[in-house]
Amino acid sequence: MYWILSNEFVDEDNDADLSGDVNLDLGEEISFDGGVPVATSIPRVILTLNADSQMGVMTDHLSIDEIHGLVFSDRLHELLGSTKVNNVQYFDFDIYDPKSNKVYENYKIANVVGLVDCVDKDKSDLTFYDDGVIEFIDKLVLDESKIPPELKIFRLSNRSTLTVVHQSIKDAI
Repeated sequence: MYWILSNEFVDEDNDADLSGDVNLDLGEEISFDGGVPVATSIPRVILTLNADSQMGVMTDHLSIDEIHGLVFSDRLHELLGSTKVNNVQYFDFDIYDPKSNKVYENYKIANVVGLVDCVDKDKSDLTFYDDGVIEFIDKLVLDESKIPPELKIFRLSNRSTLTVVHQSIKDAI
């Protein structure tokens, strides 16, 4: 069984809601949510929090609008490594809170490499853009026979911003 990895708040009242300024412009050429490897080296990315940020529980998977991709804690990074997940690139990422002068160095930008065309379009209820990318999902059914068994985490080829995880990863998290 497979699951969509959500980046929604677990507890809207207590989870950190972070936004700010990033120290470098990654441009359009570098994407952390396209399912393909980033072939160039990336200097350490630093997010300086702004006044709109709501500090709270720093979860293992942060949602940060300024970072177009996944942000995982070191704990989640290590957990994925212990489950033999080897199709994720990690890039150094710090969060600087100018109010407290604290730097959080225990997060990484995670680039999940692997696009899988496994959506069962007959059993799913989907709306598509003209280019074939999924726009809306009312019901999603995956054809698990099309998923390489070694991939425990991957992105959907028809909607690369969606990350799919195997039941074993969900259980480990």
